[in-house]
Amino acid sequence: MLAELLHSLERERWYHGQVVHSESLPAQRATRGTSTLSGPLSTYLEASGITLYRHQADVIEGLRAGRDVILTTPTASGKTLAFNLPVFETLLSDPQACALYLYPLKALANDQRKKLLDLEAATGLDLRPEVYDGDTPTARRSRIKASSRIILTNPHALHYYLAWHHQWARFFRNLRFIVIDEAHRYRGVFGANVALLLRRLFRLLDYYGAHPQVVLSSASIANPVRFAALLTGRLAVSVSDGSEARGERHILFWDALLDPRRSLTTQAASLFAALTKAGVQTLCFAGSRVMAERIARTARDLGAPSVESYRAGYLPAERRRLEAALRDRRLEGIVSTNALEAGIDIGSLDAVLLTGFPGSLLSAWQQAGRAGRGTDPSLVVFMPGENPLDRYFLRHPDAFVGREREEIVIQPENPRLAAWHLACAAAELPLRREEVRTDQTQLLDSLIESGVLAETPRGAVYHGGKRAHDLLSLDALPGAAVRLLCEGKLLETMDVLRARREAYPGAVLLHQGETYVVEALDLDQGTATLRREDVDYYTKPLRTFDVHLLEIRETTNQGPLDIARGRVKVVESFIGYKTTHADRTVSVEALDLPDHSYETDAVWIAFKRPPAGLSPDALLGGLHGAEHALIAMAPLLILCDREDLSGLSTPLHAGTGRPTVLLFDEIEGGAGLAESLYGCLGRLTAKARRLVADCPCENGCPSCLYSPRCGSHNRPLDKAATVRVLDLIAETLEEVGIR
Repeated sequence: MLAELLHSLERERWYHGQVVHSESLPAQRATRGTSTLSGPLSTYLEASGITLYRHQADVIEGLRAGRDVILTTPTASGKTLAFNLPVFETLLSDPQACALYLYPLKALANDQRKKLLDLEAATGLDLRPEVYDGDTPTARRSRIKASSRIILTNPHALHYYLAWHHQWARFFRNLRFIVIDEAHRYRGVFGANVALLLRRLFRLLDYYGAHPQVVLSSASIANPVRFAALLTGRLAVSVSDGSEARGERHILFWDALLDPRRSLTTQAASLFAALTKAGVQTLCFAGSRVMAERIARTARDLGAPSVESYRAGYLPAERRRLEAALRDRRLEGIVSTNALEAGIDIGSLDAVLLTGFPGSLLSAWQQAGRAGRGTDPSLVVFMPGENPLDRYFLRHPDAFVGREREEIVIQPENPRLAAWHLACAAAELPLRREEVRTDQTQLLDSLIESGVLAETPRGAVYHGGKRAHDLLSLDALPGAAVRLLCEGKLLETMDVLRARREAYPGAVLLHQGETYVVEALDLDQGTATLRREDVDYYTKPLRTFDVHLLEIRETTNQGPLDIARGRVKVVESFIGYKTTHADRTVSVEALDLPDHSYETDAVWIAFKRPPAGLSPDALLGGLHGAEHALIAMAPLLILCDREDLSGLSTPLHAGTGRPTVLLFDEIEGGAGLAESLYGCLGRLTAKARRLVADCPCENGCPSCLYSPRCGSHNRPLDKAATVRVLDLIAETLEEVGIR
């Protein structure tokens, strides 16, 4: 398959040797497990010809033993069956038992309901699985709450329903399982909010006398047990070794810069068309709806048969049509945003194209896993863009192909989030002081003093003017919100800080796969006015930071460096934005927005003396380059977006009195990212040094040192001095044993 593809590419006029590396991952034979299931389930498995994999049996036995379980095996490894079987077994043995399935997206809940209905029909059970969310017709809601034994919903809906928990008394009282599928999507502010939401849910379940088990299903991550504990507040056992059969997988690394006359999008369309015309059913992932539709349109112009595009904004009927056409192989190819990354059943595919690194190895392998289901061979083509992390994988394909995965970091202790969840908890049931953690008693007292809560003999109750649940959005920090409006229609809301960063005048915003241009931002009125427009460029804000040290929580003083983490106050200034087309900056515009101050977490490295042999100018360029390189490589170790971290570098920081490189969470209150980076700073520094030193450029370039978010326009940067600074950090960390 691989030899034939490469041979056919060499005959194409548009191919100029862009395949610079290839890897083949061997096929894997299935390892079977044993777990005896009760009557109807055993009959179903036998009739379907299903023999359980070892990891599926491990999940069943773990849940039977009364434990919580987190399952982190690859795409298409049978995770859904692994948790459905023990849930059905329990609901079969106890006619009152119920299960709650939690999905991050409505589309996933609807897709999974079909699988539950199929299993219900095959086993002859009567469980009435139903989706209950904002789209559920009013006429059906009472019946679902009264009779359904499996209810599927999403965190946003559950957050509001907890205020009406008395209507769910029958379901909550009999709840035996909580299934948290696609758990890796719960990170950052959203993840912290969901973690606090689950703690509120467990509090109510305790009130109703229910103590359900939790099963989490996720893509492969580096810290499954720790992540499960952060998300649920409970201990779970990990099942992480996939034992399913897999075919051989071929991975090609494609360097689009070897043909500078044609953009990454054009090259992706050409390859996509060539594969589909050859009968290779292909899924191409694109970074935006505009890019997806351009690739599909260009591929059709090149003669590709039956090619479509797909995105989250399509109506459900249209999405279902496309999904069915893929399963039935009536479509040879589809170009999608990350809407098809996981969860939705689209059957087996032959090849996947990744146009640009999707931001994490977790997402990359979720997308790659869409090809080659079963024992069929598959093809993955990785086509990186022009930025440091993407280009790093071209020079170091082992980092892409290897088994290393990122950690998921969430911080339920974020005080702004915790305060509002305390208010919601008090609105649900009177909140007794013994229920509040020691470190949150001050938050409780402040809510009482401000009149948000009122103390009563039964506990604190909510006393605000508006419903507490309406004031808290799980996607954003609580507090004042900016409404994004297009032709008078509300698209979404953002917290004020995020609106400054993403909804400034002239910004391009992506909403449900469609692009919008911001016409005006009125912070006083809390509105941003947008117009719907297809554009082929994107924008990035340019900002500067002033960072004040507030508290040191952990420190290592060794040799020439002081390394610490703690709390800081960030003053963020918005000075302009840049417009980029085809990875090239086409304009820089000024902005006039007020500064914003917030507290967050940070990690910093202070040099007791400047590295030997560096002039003042070289030192500044080296510190600046080290800051950029460390931030660029952080998503390899912790699951975060590029916009979740920022930094500051200076030859004399007021807080340390020394040359300093500082990285901080760009989330008010902090998200735990800096704390995690402090624990893996040695590995991060090694990867940053490798990024810079192995780049063939002389003085730094977009593939190693340049950052599209740099407020000083990537000046000054000194590549040689950057390597020297990173070497000194790495040597010191090795001496003190920080890996």
